[in-house]
Formats: sequence, C-alpha cells, structure tokens
Amino acid sequence: MNNAITDVPGIQIGHYTDMDALTGTTVILVKEGAVAGVDIRGAAPGTRETDLLNPTNLVDEVNAIVLSGGSAYGLASADGVMKYLQAQKIGYPVGGGNVVPIVPAAVLFDLGRCGTDFKVWPDAGFGYNACLNAKDGLIAQGNVGAGTGAQSGGLKGGIGTASTDLGDGVIVGAIVAVNAVGSTVNPETGEFYAGFLERDNEFGELKPPNLDALVKSRQLMDKGDDAPIGNTTIAVVATNVSLTKAQAQKIAQMAHDGMARAIRPSHTMFDGDTIFAVSTKKISLDKLQNLKNVPVSINKIGSTAADTLSRAIVHGMLAAESVDGCMKNYCDTYPDACSNRRK
Repeated sequence: MNNAITDVPGIQIGHYTDMDALTGTTVILVKEGAVAGVDIRGAAPGTRETDLLNPTNLVDEVNAIVLSGGSAYGLASADGVMKYLQAQKIGYPVGGGNVVPIVPAAVLFDLGRCGTDFKVWPDAGFGYNACLNAKDGLIAQGNVGAGTGAQSGGLKGGIGTASTDLGDGVIVGAIVAVNAVGSTVNPETGEFYAGFLERDNEFGELKPPNLDALVKSRQLMDKGDDAPIGNTTIAVVATNVSLTKAQAQKIAQMAHDGMARAIRPSHTMFDGDTIFAVSTKKISLDKLQNLKNVPVSINKIGSTAADTLSRAIVHGMLAAESVDGCMKNYCDTYPDACSNRRK
C-alpha cells in the first residue's frame, strides 16, 4: 500500500497547480461511480452539488469530487471536470445517449495570499487539467492542487493523504487540503495534536522541538489570529465497501472527529470545513469480520475514517514547503523536531 487514498480501488487523484498564483485544484476521480455522502461543519462553506447527496434525493452516485482553492470563484473548476467526463460519456444517463456528470465540489480561501493577484483563481481549465493528470498509486502531497496556497495556524499547509487496511480486503483512505484557522500543532509542545495516531513511523521519527522554536512558533500562531478570514479545510474519505447514501453521510459525519482531533479549533466561524465520504462498492459490507451487525460495521469504518483523516492532516503539514517571505512549513519552524526525520 502507498498510504494514500488511491489504495482504495477505483479512485484516482489528479492535481493542477499554479505556483505563481499560489492556488490549484485537486480532483478525486471515480469513473465507475461511487456512492457519496457529505457533512459540513464550518460556518463559511463554499460548495456545489452537496444537496444532491442527501439520502432522500434522486442520484445515488458521483463521478468525481473537486477540492479547489479560489474560494467561491474556484467552484468553476468543476465545470472542467464535467467537460472531461462528458467527453467520455461518464455521468448520469438522461436519455438519447446523453449524460450529466455528477461532480460535487468544495473550496477553500487562498485568494491574494502572499501578495498574489486576488483576481487569479482556479477556473474550468484547472479542473480539466487535473483530470488529465489523474492517476492511482503514489500521489503528490504538500504544495500541490488545492493545497498550493494553504496555511494552518500560521504554518504552511497543504495536501495530505493516508490509508488504513482493515484486513479482508477492506481499505479506508483520506485526502485533505489543510487550510485552517486553527493549528495542527500544540503551541505548548510544538508537537502535532494527531501525532499519537502515527502508524509504523509514518511521520519520520519527529522529536520534540526546543524552547526557542516554541517561542517563535507561538508568535507565528498569534499572527494567524489577526486575520482569520481566508481559511477552510476540505477533505474526502473513501472506502471500497458498499454503502448506502445514508451510511456514507454518517461516515462523513464521524470523519469530522478526525479533523477536530488534528486541528484546534475546528469548524469555526471563518472555516467552511467540509468532508465528503465515498464508497467505490467493490466488496460487501459483511467482509468486515467479527462484527455483529451493520451498525457496528459502519461504526468501524467511520472511526477508522476519522483516524485516517487525522493522519492525512499531519502528512499534509509535513509535506508542505515554505513560501519565501510568507509562510514557513513545520520543519523550518521546528528544525530540531525534524533533524532526524526520514522523508
């Protein structure tokens, strides 16, 4: 496994990045279709097609999900994803051989960051090119796609991903663009809030930072509190287990626990925190061994999705690269913590 959401069979990830404008788009492609749910906890969301995911509504499956920079302007990137899918006749059939691709989307605020042009944001071309770049296997993290201009708690944020193998072929994965008002780091210790969830030394043997670094980091976090408008963390969690829309929605709800464990505070007035949950329907829910019934199985997948998302958030922060004169990443802020780190 690659410790990535692409470990979930049926999922491909594509990024399109504009480093000059410090923005970009990430597309989660599920060409064979996936049942999906969504849960929004932040007070400033920017979304598209989320009402369709309500279990009482008609369409059962999505063909892609878009995570993008650009605030509400960036929702236009989904138009390019629809164009890409329509050309391949992938979408909801509406008669006469025609389809309407189902492409929910969520955006984060990165406009004008680090002195870039406020009027440059992701458009349809970003979404289309992200689809052209989509692949499975290992995927880029950090300053790519929707994480290009991200920041969190005064530190450079970015795209992160992780996965968990529950055995018997059951996989849970997550991908996230970390761009929060809150911090992923405990200001008293300089350690990641979600560090305790690490599996198999995946974070690279981080050490506690020294006192000088802690003082400097608190100053960075204090500066972040001065201008809270410009945030939102957006994510997708996924599994290959067959789910209903209602079950997917419940898993999206539970996954927010993982965001709250990794970022403090989460779901603020200035964040539009949104999590999608998707099922690629490759195996039956009863593949989860030793569980008594369906609700217990959903609990297992939902709690695993939360922990996997927490780990993906840490990976996004560790993979992010500093932007000169604007945003410092974790390891540049806490060099002692990363002195022995394996990448």
